[in-house]
Amino acid sequence: MITRIVKVKLKENFLVDFLAYMETFAKSTSEFTNNHHVDYFADKDEPLHYHIYTIWKTEGALNKFSKSDIRKDFKKNLTYWCESPYAAWTVENV
Repeated sequence: MITRIVKVKLKENFLVDFLAYMETFAKSTSEFTNNHHVDYFADKDEPLHYHIYTIWKTEGALNKFSKSDIRKDFKKNLTYWCESPYAAWTVENV
């Protein structure tokens, strides 16, 4: 299993837009082939910081998702809504 973690720091005026979008993003991504889980969490101490997790069966499944329209829209929105560039990691579940 592969987990993709994305950390974002939102501009305050886009928090409502982000939360509304994430409901749609989570639903669409969870329906993507070989996706096992999607979740997003607000940082305990920083209310504009969010952590987004997606879990994939294989790295190939993540790569296929990375080329999808869902992912392209996600990247475009985050680039616009974030205070600074977002950070992302891909880790292998052990």
